[in-house]
Amino acid sequence: MKVRTRRLTSNDYRAVKNIERIIVNEYLQYLKETGDKDSIERWITPQYFNHYVGTETSFVAETDGKLVGFILAQPTSYIQGAKREIWLEYIAVLPETRKKGIGSRLISKAVNHARSHGVKLLYTTLNPNNSGSSRLLVKHGFEVKDWKQAKRELEK
Repeated sequence: MKVRTRRLTSNDYRAVKNIERIIVNEYLQYLKETGDKDSIERWITPQYFNHYVGTETSFVAETDGKLVGFILAQPTSYIQGAKREIWLEYIAVLPETRKKGIGSRLISKAVNHARSHGVKLLYTTLNPNNSGSSRLLVKHGFEVKDWKQAKRELEK
């Protein structure tokens, strides 16, 4: 499978929104099966999405011209105008294309961007029920604490 990663554009909204719908439905099914309780909403609105279009830190993955995953990320700290941290807000890959390196490629794009811009910290939060997400982050050098927070400090 040939995977292409590129920066997020405004034309990606519908595909990203569709992936979000699939991911949320998948999680709701998990909750139903396990009896666990959680609240989850679909929250990728056009305004929310457009905020990430101009960040240069958000990327999508495509196979055969179809968007199959995305990472929404943004710089969060500024010291004398320099961006020093990147917040990974949302990482999602379609269920049928998981375990094929797509999530890894998306995280690598964010890490490479961080390195090339002197950013020393990437961080995120994750759902404690999502062991797949935790494994992916650990695989890429993130330290996951309490199954809720993950961070990666980059060396020089």
